Amino acid sequence: MFEAILDSCAHTLAADGTTVALSDAARDDAREAAAALGRSGLRVLALATGAQPEALTYLGTVGIRDPPRPQVQGAIATLRSSGVRVVMVTGDAQETALSIASDLGFYEPSYHASVSGTELDAMSRADLDACVGSVAVFYRTSPRHKLLIVQAMQRAGDVTAMTGDGVNDAPALKAADIGVAMGCGTDVAKEAADMVIVDDDLSTINAAVEEGKAIYYNIKVCVCVAAAAVLFCPACCLVPCFRPHYSSY
Repeated sequence: MFEAILDSCAHTLAADGTTVALSDAARDDAREAAAALGRSGLRVLALATGAQPEALTYLGTVGIRDPPRPQVQGAIATLRSSGVRVVMVTGDAQETALSIASDLGFYEPSYHASVSGTELDAMSRADLDACVGSVAVFYRTSPRHKLLIVQAMQRAGDVTAMTGDGVNDAPALKAADIGVAMGCGTDVAKEAADMVIVDDDLSTINAAVEEGKAIYYNIKVCVCVAAAAVLFCPACCLVPCFRPHYSSY
């Protein structure tokens, strides 16, 4: 993470290439530059060099653009219109995560909350249960946080689907009501999941939801028709029993 690398730096390079002490002002400038890149939706990396991990030389900051696929925004809009709540769980910085979530249309600052992995660690079970319904973005998280989030959502009564691709995602995929592994993911994640998205395309989940709802509504219609037939048939059978009987004398 950017913060971890910057905190491990004791020196930086001056304009003439010489090594100088990394001042607090220079640290603040680096953090502000990283935040500005993050607000643009870029993933931020800190570059450093050195033989001692606790005394590195800070070289600079790099922003990497890794945009969502073009069809993702439409897929999320379709999911939300069908009653599915979309939540991001990412290891990215807050600025990057919120920028991407806003662009994709499922994060509104005045309505949704965001929670970091550090804040998750400090929360009690009751605190997490109280806030999980309003959080749209969990940032700076690790795979173990996914399991905590899934369990909190399930305690709230939500049917939860969780995506993942790594070995460490397996517990969350197994605990979720629907574990969704990526086709490019590890074999461990695929074994733990209930379904695998072979093409790594979020819109594939839309097709699965559509098929699932169609099956559900077909079963519902069949049950209603069968129940109506059961109620109607005895009445039909009883009608002949009450026909008037006339005797001839």
